[in-house]
Amino acid sequence: MPLGRRDSTSFATQQDVLGGLPPPTATVPALLAVLSKLNLDAADLVALSGGHTIGLGHCTSFEGRLFPRQDPTLNATFAGRLRRTCPAMGTDRRTALDVRTPNTFDNKYYVNLVNREGLFTSDQDLFTNAATRDMVARFARSQKAFFDQFASSMVKMGQIKVLTGKQGQIRSNCSARNNPAGLLLPWSISILDDQAF
Repeated sequence: MPLGRRDSTSFATQQDVLGGLPPPTATVPALLAVLSKLNLDAADLVALSGGHTIGLGHCTSFEGRLFPRQDPTLNATFAGRLRRTCPAMGTDRRTALDVRTPNTFDNKYYVNLVNREGLFTSDQDLFTNAATRDMVARFARSQKAFFDQFASSMVKMGQIKVLTGKQGQIRSNCSARNNPAGLLLPWSISILDDQAF
């Protein structure tokens, strides 16, 4: 990733975040509509969705694929496993987004999709939809192809709405906003770093 991107001086609100992220129930046309506003395309969508090779999904994010009837694009054996984790609507549990290698950043997410084992509608529709199916199949066959496109798409995503001039700030610690008063805040990681030296 290129260095030097300026950060906002304030955090995004929950409304900003939810308004900019499509839900896990979205299909490819809806996902592409959102991403096209950010100058991202189908290749970016498929590659960036590969970030779901790590992480967890809440039952409430995919329960519509299980209840009241099973989504026909969902592998029956996989659906049975999901029902054991999420036996009813509203269950407060989580499961791995990538059933093959949940703790490894690799291309197995795409293998899952080819085998109809995508957790979210937004995942599985990448293989169901003709506009993105070939890319999913290519990434399932070639981890290198996925890694190459993921790197390119991450750089492209990092260029969205870049702040310039006096907009935003350059953080002294990338995990915490700068403190304009110069006070030490107990939540700042930079304090821990300073104490370690």
